Amino acid sequence: MKQLEVHIMRQSYRLGCPEGQEARLMTAVKQVDDAMCGIRDTGKIRGRERIAVLAALNIAFDLLDVQTQNTALSQQADEAR
Repeated sequence: MKQLEVHIMRQSYRLGCPEGQEARLMTAVKQVDDAMCGIRDTGKIRGRERIAVLAALNIAFDLLDVQTQNTALSQQADEAR
């Protein structure tokens, strides 16, 4: 397991990463950093923990949308066969 130092909202974190998955982890870090910075920059929410929870909820909501779309497409493909 490789150790990477990353920065999210200007704070440093040391994360374990499986070999060969560094680019994937960095993409995830960028997504989280962008989400958290976007929430922080609205100026409405203060506190790193609250920002992190809202960012996680937004990312989870987006993931659920993609999963729902994927399920619908899989069902359409099965019906077309």
